[in-house]
Amino acid sequence: MAKSAETQSEPVPQKKGTGVPLLIVVAVVMLLVGGGGAWFFLGHKKSSHAVQAKPAHDAAPIFMTLEPFVVNLAGDAQRYLQVGVDLRVADASVSDQIKLHLPEIRNGVLLLLSSKKVEDLATVEQKNQLRSEIREVVNKPLGINTPAPKPPAPPPADGGAEVHPTQDGAAAAPVESAENQAGALEVLLTSFVIQ
Repeated sequence: MAKSAETQSEPVPQKKGTGVPLLIVVAVVMLLVGGGGAWFFLGHKKSSHAVQAKPAHDAAPIFMTLEPFVVNLAGDAQRYLQVGVDLRVADASVSDQIKLHLPEIRNGVLLLLSSKKVEDLATVEQKNQLRSEIREVVNKPLGINTPAPKPPAPPPADGGAEVHPTQDGAAAAPVESAENQAGALEVLLTSFVIQ
């Protein structure tokens, strides 16, 4: 009986390895919780950004193509100008307004183009000046005042360039008014042939 009493009072040895499965289960649970948390925070942020509307300045541009213009240029020699014009407009309603006033707009553009001489259209600066003048002609019937920029002034007689710098020394940039953001925003010359 002494042996049976000793066996009952001795602790029963535990099997090695019973703590390992518990450790694996805890590790798997921690990975699942961590992965779920990461998915929630990262995935949730992506979807909330995707739902937000894009700003208006990222909206797709709206273009309107006018039929090509063919005019006789001013001057002694008989020269022709063929110009393709596309307009970038502020919104679809402007496109509709241009269609309503199209005869008046085409007349204005034809008169402007036929008043030019070959020498008036030789450089890139002169073509950009023409684009600004066409924009003014297009916007006028729409009731939008967009005065064409004045041609560059000749340099001063003393040879120095007349520059009006800003406080930091950079050249002053044109100020965009509300009228510059309405109607025909830009005139694009898609073809330009002088014969």
